[in-house]
Amino acid sequence: MISINPYEIILQIINFGILYILLKRFLAKPLSGFLTERRQSIKASIDSAESNKRKAESLLEEQKEVLKSAQIEAQSIRKKADESAKKELAAVVDAGKERVQQLMDQAAADIDAQMTQAKKALLEDVGNVASKMAQTLIIQQVPDADRSKLMRAAIDQVTST
Repeated sequence: MISINPYEIILQIINFGILYILLKRFLAKPLSGFLTERRQSIKASIDSAESNKRKAESLLEEQKEVLKSAQIEAQSIRKKADESAKKELAAVVDAGKERVQQLMDQAAADIDAQMTQAKKALLEDVGNVASKMAQTLIIQQVPDADRSKLMRAAIDQVTST
């Protein structure tokens, strides 16, 4: 059977008390300090993380605003470039039309000049032929019937050249 020895119980209580005092003095205070320090470190880390999160969110918002303003500016630049390109295209087209008109005017002037020269040359040729014919008529003193044949031949010669 189990016997209870009061002496052993008292010694165990004394041993437990000494162990408790030693543990409290050498282990509980440093452990309590370590745990307090660790708690403060964790709290500081959490506060720092929250602060960094707020900063990151504010930076994100700033970046969103910068990106939005950059997009608006890019759209504005694109619109200005389109307008500038349209104006430049219109200027090039107008310059081309003006150049075409100048070329057409120049061609018309050249054609008129060539036509005038051709008319002068034709008149000279007709004058030369007429004078040759007159010379021939005078020299030959041909009768009237032959004269009309000669005139027709001269006219045919003028029209064929």
